[in-house]
Amino acid sequence: MMALIEYYARALTRGRFSLISFAIQPLSFIFIVYVVSGGRFLNTALAGAVVSFIVGVGVADLAIELIGMKTRSRFYDIIMSLPERSWKKALGISIGMSVPALPYILLLTVLLLSRLGVRALPGMVLGIISLWFWGAGIDFILGVRMKEPVRTMRLSNILVTGLTVFPPVYYPSSVLSEWLSKLLVFIPTMSASQVLSGTGGSVPFIIALLWGLLGLVFLLRFAGIEG
Repeated sequence: MMALIEYYARALTRGRFSLISFAIQPLSFIFIVYVVSGGRFLNTALAGAVVSFIVGVGVADLAIELIGMKTRSRFYDIIMSLPERSWKKALGISIGMSVPALPYILLLTVLLLSRLGVRALPGMVLGIISLWFWGAGIDFILGVRMKEPVRTMRLSNILVTGLTVFPPVYYPSSVLSEWLSKLLVFIPTMSASQVLSGTGGSVPFIIALLWGLLGLVFLLRFAGIEG
């Protein structure tokens, strides 16, 4: 597992411009929300950016890489021949793919903590881990079921946009009607955003935890790209 983490970490952090381009969309949304709201929605904007980094790696990058493995048969054979259980290989790939997002997530988390206080740290950690497990689990499903990289890329982009841009992820749910807010809280990205920004109470916390457990189950059931 450590070999997979090291391989992907080195491959994905080799170029400075790739790390910068990776952060353009989440950081630009923080700027837009901050300006439009006059600074009132900064906490939710920071939480939304954390969510976007995690989901971008999980629901987009990871699925595309798994599909690519099917065309790089020699590379796939090497990975699957490693003396590790399949779920450990899945975990190694997921962590390695997440390395480029870690500096941004850490920075945004520190900024949120400076605004919310240290008491918010346990909930934020749970929200990040739960969303990461969910995103990785969903991506391994896509990686196994999908066949073509282009179609996977398009579907992943639609999912990421639909899960992070339109629901109350960067902005608070109070902007929407009460009944719609209660309905949308079951979206994993929205519940995670509310946990990170310290809004919504115990309901988003429980929902985020359940989504994380579901993603963990998907990872544990991973039996190979062709499984």
